[in-house]
Amino acid sequence: MALTLVEASKYSNDVLQRGIIELIVKDDPILDRLPFKDIVGNGLTYDVETTMSGADFYSVGDTWVESTGTVTQHTAHTKILGGDADVDNYLKATRSNVQDLMAEQIEAKTKAIRHAYMNTFFYGYAATETKRFDGVHQLLTSETYNTIAVGGSGSPAVLSMEKVEELIDLVTDGKPDMLVMTKQMRRSINVYLKSVGGLTYDESANKRVQTILEVPVHVSDFLSNDEACDKDYGNGYGHQPTDGTALGDDDNSTSIFALQFGAKALSGVQSMGITTEKFAKLENKDGARTRIKWYPGLMMQSIISCAKLTGLQPAGTVTA
Repeated sequence: MALTLVEASKYSNDVLQRGIIELIVKDDPILDRLPFKDIVGNGLTYDVETTMSGADFYSVGDTWVESTGTVTQHTAHTKILGGDADVDNYLKATRSNVQDLMAEQIEAKTKAIRHAYMNTFFYGYAATETKRFDGVHQLLTSETYNTIAVGGSGSPAVLSMEKVEELIDLVTDGKPDMLVMTKQMRRSINVYLKSVGGLTYDESANKRVQTILEVPVHVSDFLSNDEACDKDYGNGYGHQPTDGTALGDDDNSTSIFALQFGAKALSGVQSMGITTEKFAKLENKDGARTRIKWYPGLMMQSIISCAKLTGLQPAGTVTA
């Protein structure tokens, strides 16, 4: 059973742990929707169908032709993510009447964990960054399915709304749950939509969310406006990390993702959920420590559940 982090936290009696999960998910539309599957061990092997089995019509007496589908086997590996929040005992004794120092340190560390996970969610590349898991850029690029690459090597292209429609149409196993892009890319799209009177919204669940072709639009601060745009890198554009923070070639390029969440679509995996450990005394310093740790990963069991449009000018003039 795959549950979102928020739903899973309801089964925990640890108030601190639940509070940390709420902080990680807070105001993030992806983590709010992304289900996580609990696994035993450090990886989950799954099959991705790459070629469909065939079928045909036959006449009486025809020779039947055998046809089988093909699958590619993938393993979603989990990694170790976390950090320590330390508070000096002197500061705790002299400042605790003013502010809860440990609570502030935990909040700051939780924010850092969210940033680390979401950066890897998009740009993780385990081939060179072995401590991280593969992100959605690589999961789509590795199979060369459901990727629309525009522009040329080092030269991103302006967005055509026809390409956005093509992106949505690539998700054939149902409808995408959301389109994800940068704020700059959304602004550029909205300039065009306003000029043609095409801004639309969905006001369900007491929220007003912009839509494009009835698909909700969300922005992420973890997507870059300075991605690589280079067909020579692997099998696609938009993904060239080097050390987990830099993207390699800075070509002022960006991507738009159409994502569908679910156990058979895009989902997280975790060998262990978000947990906390408290250390009242430390051997090498006079202080207390709260350790926050998580063993997460990411998998995309159905390639046709997600798609990406990459190699775009985020500030370019959008056309029809």
